[in-house]
Amino acid sequence: MDEAFLAFHRVLSFAGISIFAKQNWDSNRWLVHQTFNFIIGVLCFIFTTGFVVTNVSDFLLCIQGACIWTTGVIMTITLGVCLIFRKDFRNFLEEMAFRDHMLEMPLIDHVLLVSSGGEKIQELRDLVTGSQEKLFKYTTILLRVYVASVFLCATLYLCSPVYGMMVREDESLRLLAFDMWFPWSLEDYTVYIISFIFHAYAGYLCCIAYPGLQSIIILLLGQIIRQIRILTFILLHTNELVLEVTRVQDKRWQYMCTLVLSQCVDHYVKIKSFSNRLNVICRPFYLTLILVAIMLVCMCSVKIAVSNKVSLDTMKYYIHEFCFILVVLMFCLVGQQVDNECEALERAVTEKWYIFNHNHKSNIRIFNMALGQRMPIYIFGTITLSLPTFTWFIKTGMSFFSLVMSVLEEETQ
Repeated sequence: MDEAFLAFHRVLSFAGISIFAKQNWDSNRWLVHQTFNFIIGVLCFIFTTGFVVTNVSDFLLCIQGACIWTTGVIMTITLGVCLIFRKDFRNFLEEMAFRDHMLEMPLIDHVLLVSSGGEKIQELRDLVTGSQEKLFKYTTILLRVYVASVFLCATLYLCSPVYGMMVREDESLRLLAFDMWFPWSLEDYTVYIISFIFHAYAGYLCCIAYPGLQSIIILLLGQIIRQIRILTFILLHTNELVLEVTRVQDKRWQYMCTLVLSQCVDHYVKIKSFSNRLNVICRPFYLTLILVAIMLVCMCSVKIAVSNKVSLDTMKYYIHEFCFILVVLMFCLVGQQVDNECEALERAVTEKWYIFNHNHKSNIRIFNMALGQRMPIYIFGTITLSLPTFTWFIKTGMSFFSLVMSVLEEETQ
C-alpha cells in the first residue's frame, strides 16, 4: 500500500496535487503550486480556443486545432476539479484508501484475529487481504502505464515540430508542438523558445493531470467494487461462516446470522453513501470526458484519414485517439462492474432465505428492497457509466466522423 501511495504522490506532486502526501498536504506551498498549474491549464484553454476560432475558415486546420482544444478542455477541468475539491478527495482517500473500512465489521475483525478456522473463514480472510493488495497493485500499474502512454503522445507532439524545422533547414521557421493562438509574435527567437517551453510544460502537465485524477477515481471505485464483493461472499455463506464461528446450530446460530446480516446492511449503507458523494463531484467530469472524447475521436479519425497514414506527424493522432478510447472504455467497464457486483449482491441476499427464522426473513426483505436501487454511476440524467454507454460513444463518434468526411468531400468537389 505504501508503495502505491508513494507512486501516486510522485506523479501528482508534479502538478502540485498533494492529497497523497503524509504531512502538510494542505500547506500554502502546495496550494500555490497547484493554483499555478491550474492557471497554465486555463491559458492553454484560451490559446487553443483562440486557434480554433481564428482558423474556422480553414476546415482542416480547424479540425487539427480541435484535437488539441479538446485535450486542453479536459486538462483544465481536471486541474480545476483537483483544486476545488482537494479537501473532498483527501477525505475520500482517508475513508476508502488509507484505511480499510471492511476491517471495522466485527465479523471481519474476528476472522482476521483468529489464527484458525474453517474453510469459509479462510476464504473470507484471503478475500479481504488479497483483494486489497491486488487493487493497489493493479491501480499502480494502471497509473504507470497511463503516464507512459500519455508521455509518449506528448513527446511525439513535441518532437514533430523540431524534426520539421531540422528537415527544412529554415532559420526563420517557427513551429510549435500544439496548435495555439498567441497574442504575440514568434519572430524573436527568445520569445519562440519561451513559447515552446510553455508548450512542453503544458504537454507534460497533461501527463500528470489525466492519469492522476482518473487513476484516483478508478482506485476509489475499485474499493467500492471490492467491498461489495466481500459483502456478497458473506451473504452467500452466512450459514457456513456462523457455524464455523459458533460450532453449534442452536438459537445462538440464528441470532448470529441476523447479527451478521445487520453488519452487512450497516456497511452497505456506508458504501452507498460514499458512492453518492463521489458521484456528485465526478459527474460533471464524466459528462465532459464523454462529450469531449466523442469530438476528439472524430477529429483524430478525420486527421488520420486525410493524412499520410505512416508519417511521424500522423502517429501522434493514432496514439491520441487510442488513449481517449481506452480511457472511456476503462470508466465504462468500472461502472458496469459496479452494477454487476450490486446485482450479484442482490441475488446473494435471498440465496438461502428459507433456512432462517421469521425475524431474519423480514430483515432480508427490507434489505432486498434497498438493494434494488443499486449504485448507478450517473453521467447525465438517467445515462450511466456502462458498456451500453461505451457502445453509444463509439457509434456517435463514428457518425460525426462520417458527417465531417462527407462535408470535406463536398468541399473538394
